[in-house]
Amino acid sequence: MVEFIKMNDVDLKGLKEFAAPIWLECYDGIVELEHIEILIEKYFEYENILKFKSKGMVYEYIFCDGERAGFIAYSLLSEYVYLDKLYLIVEQRGRHISKSVFQHLINSFNLPIRLNVNQGNERAVAAYKRNGFTVIKTDEIPQKGGYVNVDYVMEKPV
Repeated sequence: MVEFIKMNDVDLKGLKEFAAPIWLECYDGIVELEHIEILIEKYFEYENILKFKSKGMVYEYIFCDGERAGFIAYSLLSEYVYLDKLYLIVEQRGRHISKSVFQHLINSFNLPIRLNVNQGNERAVAAYKRNGFTVIKTDEIPQKGGYVNVDYVMEKPV
């Protein structure tokens, strides 16, 4: 059984410790280590999380059969839900948890889901396509240190 639990302040303070190993593993061989470290700081330092949260970002842990399996971060916009983060620990991948995430968001908001995914993350791109997402455009997002995120913007209809 998959459950979603909104993160409290203690959870948000510890999110970097939980997320960093997942990001290091997910992006190994796709993104340079220094770039990954810059992104971890940008997205998971507590002060930065509070800034994202003040702009409407919601953070939830994903539990599968009582075990913490991963986390999501999303924002509700007028025309869609923007799924900013969906990350699972390696032991939980391949269990169709992402399908439960998409159903959770659609059931909660009855809106399409939109997300960005690194074009080099073939495993994630394939998983999104299997779950009904299509590429609607590409995006290049400049980052600190001269790095650029080269993403697909994908959307899943209701």
